[in-house]
Amino acid sequence: MVDLMLSRIRDHMMRSPHAPALVGEAGVMGFGELGQRCAGIATHLHELPEGPVLIVGHKDHDCIAAMLACAFAGRCFIFADRMNPAQRIERIAAIAGVENALVASPDIALSTLNLLDTRGMKALPMEAIPSGPVAGSNLFYIVFTSGSTGVPKGVAVTRDNFAAFDAWYGPLRHTHAGLGAHVNHASLAFDMGMLDLWPALATGTAVILLDHRNNVFARNNMRLMSENGVTTPASWFSTPSLLQIMRTDKGFNAETFPQLKCFFVGGEVVQKSLIGDLWRRFPEAVVFHAYGPTEVTCVTHAKALKPADLETADLLPLGPALAKTTMRIVKPNGTLAAVGEPGEVMLSGPQVAVGYLPQDHPRNVAFVSWQGEPSYRTGDLGFVDQSGDLVLLGRIDRQVKWNGNRIELDEIEGVACALPYVAQASCVPTFRGGRVTNIVLFLQLAPDQDIARDTIIQDMCQALPAVMVPRDIHLVSKFQLTINGKIDTAALRAIADMDGASGNAGSLSYQKLDLA
Repeated sequence: MVDLMLSRIRDHMMRSPHAPALVGEAGVMGFGELGQRCAGIATHLHELPEGPVLIVGHKDHDCIAAMLACAFAGRCFIFADRMNPAQRIERIAAIAGVENALVASPDIALSTLNLLDTRGMKALPMEAIPSGPVAGSNLFYIVFTSGSTGVPKGVAVTRDNFAAFDAWYGPLRHTHAGLGAHVNHASLAFDMGMLDLWPALATGTAVILLDHRNNVFARNNMRLMSENGVTTPASWFSTPSLLQIMRTDKGFNAETFPQLKCFFVGGEVVQKSLIGDLWRRFPEAVVFHAYGPTEVTCVTHAKALKPADLETADLLPLGPALAKTTMRIVKPNGTLAAVGEPGEVMLSGPQVAVGYLPQDHPRNVAFVSWQGEPSYRTGDLGFVDQSGDLVLLGRIDRQVKWNGNRIELDEIEGVACALPYVAQASCVPTFRGGRVTNIVLFLQLAPDQDIARDTIIQDMCQALPAVMVPRDIHLVSKFQLTINGKIDTAALRAIADMDGASGNAGSLSYQKLDLA
């Protein structure tokens, strides 16, 4: 139960008030001060009407105190990162039916909302923190993700959903990381931010909050992790894109961070070269290859990788579904796929969220029932190998038709990433009148590599039909990341569309760009 997780957090606030809880650009906040801020904010929740509570900020300590206040009071919260455009935040509020917002940062202008500034709310003794059981069926939080229709959609996660996740993930992280600090890089508006916060705080572990503006600067992240004066990192959960950036700093290794021995990597395709380099830097680390949709509460798979996993030509395995989650691979005709046969990944069990907001969102058809269990059809394409491990092949909706051929964009990226001189790859299609006119490949080369464009094309033709190999290739020094730490494909698409508008679509281009 989430109540038990919150009870453990309250105990740390009471018994270890001086132990660091949050470490960020704003400094260090101990468990005691966090509890007092939580208590003070909680007394203002009665000013807000029933329903979800919108919290707006970034990595501000008061944002986390406000989330805790909502959790203890049994109020569902929605966190909106202030780095989002005001129009998007207001759209999220409208979808959720929210007219008021708790704000924890200066200079936030939201014309359609009534703003309550948490900085003016006095801290109170921790005894003022709300207590008492809250039904597990109550919503815990709502995470808003991008919608294919251009309208954000909210994933509604109950307290029971999160408790089912924390029941296995919390002990797993604690087993391999102990009481060392956990590093948070993702936006707190993302489910990866939620899994960073709650399980760590429940074990009395400090959370190091990396500011998003530092995501493209490894040195700033290194400074906060190593020079905060109170704690050192022991566990890390991030996208591979952020780890690629951290690789640019030679000091990102076990000599600098001897306690950092637990890595979870997921959210995007993970390259074997990245895992190999991570082990060279942290030879004693356990590296988990992780997967799980937001709609099934953070993570459903986490396989501890072995060196042998890097020695095959196969994609990295994700292991079986964990705890009470079950997995099926469903073919297009609705029947179950055999071992090794690809199909759509469907997940079932207590971690499956209750659906999307708005309630009439067309994608709610993905929430189904299978043999009486709540289930979610993920839209991910994968298969189960002979060992029972899930292997992902990409998104079903990333298949496009180009020059009469059906093209899997994930397959192109996979082949590009497998090239020894490529650190990271992303390809985007361009459209005109609903028809794909071009596929543009963006590459970040490995350090000290300078490869001719024709060599890249020739090497990719060894693994792909010539019709699938993009001729438009852009080199980037670093990929621009979203606030969730993933490659900003919208920025890449804008560049590709600009080429198309200028008449360069389909040309044999090879440009060096700096997107960072």
